[in-house]
Amino acid sequence: MMGRLVKKLSKLLQSAKMLVNKLSLQNKLVGLYILIILIPIMAFTLIYTRQVFDSVLKDIKNKNEYLLEIEKIHIMNNIESMRRTAQMVVADREFIDFVKTRNETNISELIDFKMNEFSDVTKLQVNNPTIEHIPLYTSNPYVTEMWPILFRENRIVNEPWREEAIKRNGMELWWFDQNNDILGRLVSKNSSKISVLRELDYPKDEHLGIIEISMLLNNFFPKMFSSVNDGSSELIVFDPNMNIISSPYNTFLEDEKINLKKLKKQFERNKEQAPFHFLFNNHGTVYMIVSTYLEGLDSYMLNIISLEDVYKETTKTRYIVIAGIVLLVGILSLLTFLLTSILFKKMFKLIDSMKKVEKGDFSVEVDINGHGEIGQLATHYRNMLNKLKGLIADAVNKQAATKEAELKALKTQIDSHFLYNTLENIKMMAEIEGNFSISDAVTSLGEMMRYNLKWKNDIVSCNEEIAHIQNYIEIMNLRLDGLLSLEVDIPPQLLDQEILKMSLQPIVENAVIHGVRPNIPFQPGIILVKAYVEKDTISIQIIDNGIGMSEERLRKLNDYINPEFEVHETIRKAGNGIGLRNVNERIQLRYGKEYGMSITSEETKGTMVTITLPHKNIKGAS
Repeated sequence: MMGRLVKKLSKLLQSAKMLVNKLSLQNKLVGLYILIILIPIMAFTLIYTRQVFDSVLKDIKNKNEYLLEIEKIHIMNNIESMRRTAQMVVADREFIDFVKTRNETNISELIDFKMNEFSDVTKLQVNNPTIEHIPLYTSNPYVTEMWPILFRENRIVNEPWREEAIKRNGMELWWFDQNNDILGRLVSKNSSKISVLRELDYPKDEHLGIIEISMLLNNFFPKMFSSVNDGSSELIVFDPNMNIISSPYNTFLEDEKINLKKLKKQFERNKEQAPFHFLFNNHGTVYMIVSTYLEGLDSYMLNIISLEDVYKETTKTRYIVIAGIVLLVGILSLLTFLLTSILFKKMFKLIDSMKKVEKGDFSVEVDINGHGEIGQLATHYRNMLNKLKGLIADAVNKQAATKEAELKALKTQIDSHFLYNTLENIKMMAEIEGNFSISDAVTSLGEMMRYNLKWKNDIVSCNEEIAHIQNYIEIMNLRLDGLLSLEVDIPPQLLDQEILKMSLQPIVENAVIHGVRPNIPFQPGIILVKAYVEKDTISIQIIDNGIGMSEERLRKLNDYINPEFEVHETIRKAGNGIGLRNVNERIQLRYGKEYGMSITSEETKGTMVTITLPHKNIKGAS
C-alpha cells in the first residue's frame, strides 16, 4: 500500500515537472510570483482565522463558565436555605415532642399545638417563600395529620426515596421529584420539585419519621427555568442517576434534535475532570458543552451552546478574506505579466532572431542595445554570428582547397603508378647485372614511397612504422657505407600499439642527420628504438649515440617543439626542428595535452627522444 502511494506521488511529481518545463520563462516567473505571494498569505489567513475562532470559543467558554458560577451560587444558597429549614424543624423540641407522643391527644392539646408549635413551623415556610413544602411523615399512629405539615408515613410507603432516606440514618438525601404529590393531586410540569429528606429517630435508633423540605425547580434553578432564553443554548442537569433535568420553557434540545444518549456517553468519559468543557458533534452541528459539579446534590449542571452561528460567521469571514486575496493576487499577477512582457520584449526579439538563424538565415540584424543582461547577451550573440560567418567562409574555402588537393592527389596517384613501374624495371636491371645492393635500395625506396602515398588512415601499428624506419635506414646506408645500424627493442605484444603514421620516421631522420652523421668518422652510428608500458600509457624512446647538444640548445628545442610556442616565419623557413614540432603537435591534437614528446641530451653522449601515448592496440591498420 505504501509502495503504491509512493509510486503515485512520484508520477504526480514527474507530471508536474514536465508541465513546468513546458512553460515559458515569463509564465514560470508569473507562476513563481503567485506561489511566493499566495501561499504565505493563504497560510497566514488560515492561521489567523483559526486563532480568531479559537479566541471566540475561549470567550464563549469563559462567559458560560461565569454564568454557571452565578447559577451555582444561587443553587448553593437554595441548598443552604433548605438545610437550615430542615435543621430548624428538627431543632424545635416542642414540635418533635408532640410528634413522638404515644398518647391520645385531646382537643385542647391539639388546639394549643396548632396555635404554637405548628404555627412556628408554618412560619418557616412563610418566611422562606422559595420553600414549597415542609411535610413531616411520621410513623406514630397517635399523631393526627395536619395539612400541610404533618402526615402519616404510610402515605409515602411506595415512594422510591423512603427506603433510601432510612438507610442514610439521619444523613440528608436530595431527590428530584416530578410525580404526583402525596395527596394524589396532579403535578404540572411547572411544579416539579427538589427535596432534601432526613430520617427522624427519637429516641436514638428508633424510627420516628421522615422530614422533607421541598422547593420548586423553577425557584431552585432560577437561570435554567427562566422563561427568557436566547434560543442558541440551554442549561440542563444530570442527577446522580444520570437523569436529565431540563426547563419546560426552553425547547432548544428538541429543536436541535440533540442525541442525548450520545451526549451522555461523551459526558461520562470526561465528567471526572469537572469543571470542564468539550465540543460535541450532533448531526454535523458542533456544540460546546460547559459543565460544573454541584457538590451537595452529586449532580452536574451543563450548558449546551450551539456553535453553528460561530462556525458560519468564521467560515464566511474566511471565504471573504480568501476571495479578496485571490482577487488581489489575480490583479497583481496580470500587472506582473504585462510588466514582464515589456521586460522580455528584447528577449523575444532575440529568440526570433535565433529562430531565423536556425533556419539558415545569417543575414539577420540584432538591433538590441543596452547594458543590462539582455543587452550583453545580444552583444555576445552578434559577436558569435560574426565569428560563425567567418567560420562558414573558412569552411567553404577549406572545402574548395580540399577538392583541389584531392585532384592533385589523384594526379599524383596516377604518376606514382608510372614511378612504381620504373623503379621495378631498375630493380630488375640491377639484379640482372648482379648489383644486389642497388636492387635492395630500390626495393626499400619503393616500399617507402608506397607507405607515404598510401594514406587512407592517419593511424598505423607500431610494427608498420618500424618497417618504414628500417627501409629508411637501408637507403641511408648506401650513402654511409653501411655504418648506420637500427636496433629495435619492442616487446611483441606492443607491435600492435596504435601510433600516428609518420610520427617515428621524422625523429629517426632528425637523429641521423643532426646527431649520428657528424659523428660517423669517429664511430659507427646506432639508432635504438625501444618501448615499455607504464599503467595506461606507453613510452617509445628513440636513442642515438650522436654528438648530443648543449643544455641551452636542448632547452630551446624543448620550448620550440611545444605547440603553444609561436613559430617565427624565419624559423619556419630554416626548418630547424619543424618535423619534431609537427609530430608533437599531431600527438597532442589527437590524444590530448597530457601526451606528446620530450627530449633529453648530453653533449658527446647522444640524444633520447621519448614519445608518450595512450596504450591502445590496433588491428588491421593500413
